[in-house]
Amino acid sequence: MSTTKKTVVADYLRDALARGAYRPGERLPGEEELAEELDVSRATARLGMRILQDEGRIAIQVGRGAFVANHRPITHLAEPVAADGDSGSLESGYSSRLRQAGHGDVDERVRVSLDTMRPRVAKRLVNGPEQQSPNAGLVVIRASEHLVDGGLWQTQITYFPFSIANNTALMTPEHLAGGIAGTLRALGFHEEWNRDLVGARMPSQEEADAFGLGPGTPLLVQERVSYEGQRPLRFTETFMPANRHQLLYTGGDAPENLPVVDTDLSIFEH
Repeated sequence: MSTTKKTVVADYLRDALARGAYRPGERLPGEEELAEELDVSRATARLGMRILQDEGRIAIQVGRGAFVANHRPITHLAEPVAADGDSGSLESGYSSRLRQAGHGDVDERVRVSLDTMRPRVAKRLVNGPEQQSPNAGLVVIRASEHLVDGGLWQTQITYFPFSIANNTALMTPEHLAGGIAGTLRALGFHEEWNRDLVGARMPSQEEADAFGLGPGTPLLVQERVSYEGQRPLRFTETFMPANRHQLLYTGGDAPENLPVVDTDLSIFEH
């Protein structure tokens, strides 16, 4: 059962998936069939299939066989199209697209806390007035869990300088009708620009359990700092299972009712 042989099995399956020979959710050939087709042992075929499972390409179900991972991502607006929009809002961000995809139960659970500002957060938020504030070391944390059909779909954690969020609606664990952006505007703060950092990493075991992720599925992490001039107003981290989300960025004078959002375009299509 050499590494070379199990890699041959994995490469064979990857090629079949890339050609679209098997559709999402479709059952793949079993160990015995693969072993005969590729002239390897069943044990080697099993090891090759596990490589694809670890990559998140297939799902192996005990007693049923292996199936092509059914990735059906929902398009997430990585930035607001309208000037006064809020891409991070569940209601205005993408709940309608979730319902169009057949998900009926979409909800949000919010927790708010006050904590000392950790170095990585301070690196993004402490600038200008906050450096001189007597409460510069404090941060208001607004953590939001987006639930779809009872399961965790996405988490979002927003950090505010204490001088901005103290004694405001941002400190209440309630749904914000205008979203965070609208609430900041009502307080007299205007998000003039932002910078994003997007990457992917494997989830911790705790995160995998919370999201219900199988082996090989990474998390997309979108980090955003929004500014008024040179002053940071908030730092937001959004954590999204990569098989459920795809980020849409727009450029130029994009229409407010962006047509492409309502299509079934997917980065997983062949």
